[in-house]
Amino acid sequence: MSNSTASSPTSQDSATHPIEPERSKLARVRQGLRGVLFPSASPVGLTGEGSGKAPNVQALELEMSWLKMQLAQYRKEQGQFEGLEPFVLGTEHVSGIVPPIAGAGVRATVGSPSMAGYLVSGDAWQILISKFLKPNSQVLDIGCGCGKMARNLAYHPHIRKFIGFDVIQDSIDYCNQTLVPRIGSKFEFHCYNVYSECYNPQGTIKASELVFPATDGSIDLAWGCSLFTHLLEPDAKHYLREVRRVLSPSGMFLPTIHINPEPGTRYSGNEVRVDIDIDYFAEIAAEAGLTLAVKLGEVCGQYALLFKVAPGAEAPKIVNVNGTKSEAEVAEASKPKTGGVPVPPNEGALTGEMLRLNGLAAEKEGVTPEVHPKDFIFWFVATHPELSLDSATTYYFEDGARSADKLDKELTSLFGEEKKPIKLLEFASGYGCVSRHLKKNPRFDLTSCDIHPEAIDFLTNKIGVKALQSAHTPEQFSTPEKYDAIFALSFFSHMPKATFGRWIKALYNSLNAPGYLLFTTHGIKSIGGLQITPDDIPADGFWFQARSEQHDLDAEEYGLTLSLPNFVIPEVHRVVGSPIANYKQAEWWFHQDLWIVKRER
Repeated sequence: MSNSTASSPTSQDSATHPIEPERSKLARVRQGLRGVLFPSASPVGLTGEGSGKAPNVQALELEMSWLKMQLAQYRKEQGQFEGLEPFVLGTEHVSGIVPPIAGAGVRATVGSPSMAGYLVSGDAWQILISKFLKPNSQVLDIGCGCGKMARNLAYHPHIRKFIGFDVIQDSIDYCNQTLVPRIGSKFEFHCYNVYSECYNPQGTIKASELVFPATDGSIDLAWGCSLFTHLLEPDAKHYLREVRRVLSPSGMFLPTIHINPEPGTRYSGNEVRVDIDIDYFAEIAAEAGLTLAVKLGEVCGQYALLFKVAPGAEAPKIVNVNGTKSEAEVAEASKPKTGGVPVPPNEGALTGEMLRLNGLAAEKEGVTPEVHPKDFIFWFVATHPELSLDSATTYYFEDGARSADKLDKELTSLFGEEKKPIKLLEFASGYGCVSRHLKKNPRFDLTSCDIHPEAIDFLTNKIGVKALQSAHTPEQFSTPEKYDAIFALSFFSHMPKATFGRWIKALYNSLNAPGYLLFTTHGIKSIGGLQITPDDIPADGFWFQARSEQHDLDAEEYGLTLSLPNFVIPEVHRVVGSPIANYKQAEWWFHQDLWIVKRER
């Protein structure tokens, strides 16, 4: 018995006995609540008068009040976490920066209906992926679900482009409607109606024929979180071939698998759960051109592996797109091939069906349907063997709209929303594939410019824009006024070394100060379309071949050019003395690099 108890003979009868039932009740409540909310919490200690005695009723009631408040908050959060609506973590500006967490119904599509499972697995995968992410990476999330990894990697500085796809429409709708508006258009998501007995029984596309939404050799890091744990063997083999196709020569692939196949088998199970022997998975990956680099081990109940491209392994080609052409796939199909564009039949006269389809596509985009008979871009896609006339026509008009929209975003980031109008010169505009869409933008005071006299007449009288005749040599080129921005799309991807820098200088000199020159080039991601390898590129980073898709231009003056940063950066500095304001690898059509040069004075 303590000294304080001994000094008060009446304390046991007058104090301890009356409060014993209440004290026991509160102690049990306290223990239960702490067990739920704070499993390792320590009891509250009292100091001062009464120290060393049993806690008094007032102290226990205060603590119980506090625990009840915590329990109420816990129940409130759990209700939000497990509800069907997205859980928003902020208001006002915060809500535009921090993406909500998908509701339980949508989260269930990625195997994490509980908030704890969603956050724990997302955290583990974020750390794994970040370990292998390199600066300026284009990444592919295979089976992205509701964007768990996109959300976690929303502002990762090493991600240049994030592509995710899945077979569940609700998940992709959530990504496009909730994530993209907050984290930006460099994140894109696609839904493919792939048949799955378990997950998408109404699907019309065979998994063994799906084409990933990325061009050959364009992906630096791909992953499949809980993907091969649900794929039947023929489909898994096809997915591995597609992974190899899209990976760059230095690309990496990070999948997980279940590793306990039924006794006597190496690949067992159904779409609910598939188990694969590790060594067998490495074998079928090797058949696809991938080599096992590291066995990473267990993560969240699955086994993680890291693959690289096998040295000398040839990338598979698209065999059957089964009608699932994405922007990336059509862009791949539209890259230059040996032989260029066939000479249009009947001198380019458009058929009645072409005119009808042009009208439908143009109406959808709100532009003129007029297409010039010599528009080589139109004929390039219209005669492509992998495209129907319907899909080619749609691509022609939609791709022009995408380029116009992309340029608008770039100029907004450079000038801000308040800069109106922006005096814009679209250089080497051709017959208006992009001009017809730029014309719609009220922010632009647009002038188009091309080398073909027929194009100037068409741009003026059919597209309805100001048009300026270009020249065969840079020194002959002059403009009647200066421009805030000059845009040259896929022009420097054709210039020989003799005129490359000279054209940079000529366009730069036509800028206001401050002003911006934006141009694209074939970069390292273009090597597949140019039918070359990295070994074909000279040490100075400049490769040229005298072949062209335009039959009416001298291929020595307008051929095929690939120019790497180790050539472009010093060349720009040499001819205009200005640094590169921005550089985005494979920003256009997933393979052409975007360069921005600022004129300060």
